[in-house]
Amino acid sequence: MDDAEKVFTQIPEFLEYLGTGCAEAIANAATPDKLDLSPKFPFLCSKHYADLIKKASEPEALLREILPTRDELANVPGFVDDPVGDLPAGKADCVIQKYDRRALIVSTATCGARCRFCFRKNYPFQSNPDVAKQVSDWLDTHSDIWEVILSGGDPLTLSPGKFRDLVEAIAMHGSVTTLRIHTRLPVMRPDLVMQHFELLRELSARFECVLVSHVDHPDELDEESQVVFGQLKFSGWTLLNQSVLLKGVNDNAKTLESLSRRLFMQGVLPYYLHQLDHANGVAHFEASDETALSLIAEIRKRLPGYLVPKLVREIAGEKSKTPIF
Repeated sequence: MDDAEKVFTQIPEFLEYLGTGCAEAIANAATPDKLDLSPKFPFLCSKHYADLIKKASEPEALLREILPTRDELANVPGFVDDPVGDLPAGKADCVIQKYDRRALIVSTATCGARCRFCFRKNYPFQSNPDVAKQVSDWLDTHSDIWEVILSGGDPLTLSPGKFRDLVEAIAMHGSVTTLRIHTRLPVMRPDLVMQHFELLRELSARFECVLVSHVDHPDELDEESQVVFGQLKFSGWTLLNQSVLLKGVNDNAKTLESLSRRLFMQGVLPYYLHQLDHANGVAHFEASDETALSLIAEIRKRLPGYLVPKLVREIAGEKSKTPIF
């Protein structure tokens, strides 16, 4: 395995790789009695993200996103397996339709890492070897769909062949004019994004192309993410970012201000700041609405309006994201 492709699936090996330089941050993020070495939602972290942690100004914040703790075992009222209503909105094995004339494709269960606050950590992913055909068959009978959103898992973890097959299946349907990709790979596995670049460069001539990255902390952005975003922007993609407000990670105005500014320096506009989806096992990340509103008010004083993300939450059954005022 190429070193850039290395992933950690065992927590002790991951912590050993981080080394003594991160010992204090590790202890603060998850004391030994709180660390869960056999989590139900399995541990996975890329070497690239581990390297970001090692050079981070706030390594503890990034560690909180990735290290399993016993807090995930708490049974908290109001936190459920399907907090955003994905399952009732399922239209086919891999198609979710919540919004008018738009469809989301659950393209794969694979991610570049397993974030501990993931809203799909309890989602019943099914092995789906022929996503392209299933999507094409569904679009054959839904000619009103104008935007297709590739999600997962992470769609850019698909092999180049499977990713091309999926995109070609969508492109066969003339009603689809916008292709949107949601991904965390520019900060988790930029090498996997680069393997798709020949196709990604072509797509802006066939669709209106939007990439929504998921970056939660400014320390997740580096030279490699800048290359990914720069090449996409040069190729005609619209680049947006959505973050989740996470207690102990980015729940302060200084971090959010820095995140917006660093995203913009890499060609990406802040888009959404999500309140936490109430998935089982994530309650310890929640910041209150009062905290969220206070933070937005503070960064609005510090930044121009185009760098202030919209504060929203997703409510199961609603036909759009719900703004929080």
